[in-house]
Amino acid sequence: MSPLPERYARPSVVLHWLMFLLFAGALAAIEYKGTLPKGSAGRALFTSIHMMLGQCILLFGCVRVWARWRYAAPANIGTAWQIASAKLVHWVLYAIMFAMPVSGILFVQAAGKDVTFLTWTLPRLVAENPDLKSTLKSAHEFVGNAVYFIAGLHILGALWHQFVQRDNLLTRMR
Repeated sequence: MSPLPERYARPSVVLHWLMFLLFAGALAAIEYKGTLPKGSAGRALFTSIHMMLGQCILLFGCVRVWARWRYAAPANIGTAWQIASAKLVHWVLYAIMFAMPVSGILFVQAAGKDVTFLTWTLPRLVAENPDLKSTLKSAHEFVGNAVYFIAGLHILGALWHQFVQRDNLLTRMR
């Protein structure tokens, strides 16, 4: 077995920062949408932007899982509890990459609307169902709110390593 690399492979680094931008954009779009009047063209535009970025999160989440499988990650740094915490946060972040867009797609379909990606209409996975729509909307919003907390833990952990432990962990993701 070959030794573990000292830093993440370039595709993994690019995908990490791309996912950050996609999540930041999707969250910013939906937050801004909430400030606009219902029924306005601007509100519809930011809803569309949010949905497109969410679908990109799902697409690139699949690529990210492939890259994680394809390229070895550097060895974990820290104490046993830090390593266990980091692994848990990473697993939750990967789960969010799928739970958020899938629940969003299903929520829109349960509302009786088509979901399009670029010019393609996605296959309908659920029929119109107001009760299911309500459940899926709640799930989507819960996961969306969890992103702030989990991403915050991820960032705090990285900053802790960089500035308190001074182990240069962040250089592995450049």
